[in-house]
Amino acid sequence: MARYARVTTVAHAAVAPGPHWIERTRESLAAHLKQAAQHKPDLVVFPETVNCTGLPLDDWWGMAETIPGPTFDSLAQLARQYGTYVCLPLLEQEGDHLRNTAAFIDREGNLLGKYHKHVPCLVELENGVLPGTEVPAFDTDFGKIAAAICFDINCDEVGRKLSESGARLVCFVTQTRGGERLRHWARDYGFYLVSAYPEYSCVVDMAGRVLGGTGYEDNQVAGGYLPPLYTTALNMDRRLFHLADNQDKFPAMFNKHGAGLEIESHYPEAHCTIASTRDDVTIEDLVAEFKLEPWVDYLNRCRGLRTEYLRRAERATQSPSQ
Repeated sequence: MARYARVTTVAHAAVAPGPHWIERTRESLAAHLKQAAQHKPDLVVFPETVNCTGLPLDDWWGMAETIPGPTFDSLAQLARQYGTYVCLPLLEQEGDHLRNTAAFIDREGNLLGKYHKHVPCLVELENGVLPGTEVPAFDTDFGKIAAAICFDINCDEVGRKLSESGARLVCFVTQTRGGERLRHWARDYGFYLVSAYPEYSCVVDMAGRVLGGTGYEDNQVAGGYLPPLYTTALNMDRRLFHLADNQDKFPAMFNKHGAGLEIESHYPEAHCTIASTRDDVTIEDLVAEFKLEPWVDYLNRCRGLRTEYLRRAERATQSPSQ
């Protein structure tokens, strides 16, 4: 069935330095969340480390917070009030370590889960940020969501683990633009990608297309005429496929499900996306009924067979001559 999620990305900019910085930051985050709530979102996404961005590195240890903690609690209360999920990235104090963390708040204002930046950049490592080791996905009422943080986008291991986790939507929270890698990640790993960055935040679909965005590089946003928010509705009942072994099944799929089916070929990539728009049929139903193979499964099968054939070849060369 079509499971639409309204997603809002917030190009939140750091408040001006000065007294009561963290209090003013929390007020700014709350104001943006209240403004986003006018769009009735299912998920609101903020940029990386909103509780320390804009401050000198020497202030990191003093600004890091526990999760839950003061900034988390202030946003969690609003998440519950407006009934939305929130991705809130914070510099976290975890025992004797710092963590660059994306915390997820559920619709009830509870901690849904945390993702720790897998690949902190050098300046973070040198200032005590401990790398993460897990790449989790979290269940929501519209599908699995996950996160990646800034420099993570340079690491293929993170993208593959996100894909294999079953995440349909990944929040890319960052303090750099991400560039073309956003489009490559969405297409290569088969998930929606929601970027949150002050200068330019955007939403990218599974075909690598930018659906829209916002940010302070836009004169209308910088001038205060438009809010730094972008909202769109995503059909979470959509998956990415390779054409191989799937395209021959398209006629039968259309004959049975007709207008309740969306198949879009993404030439010249040899990819396609398939989505259900029917209330009584899910994408999982279509995969099972027509024996479709999603892109991630296809890649893993190719990798597995490659490994097996190499092992066979190695055993053959090690066998004694007949």
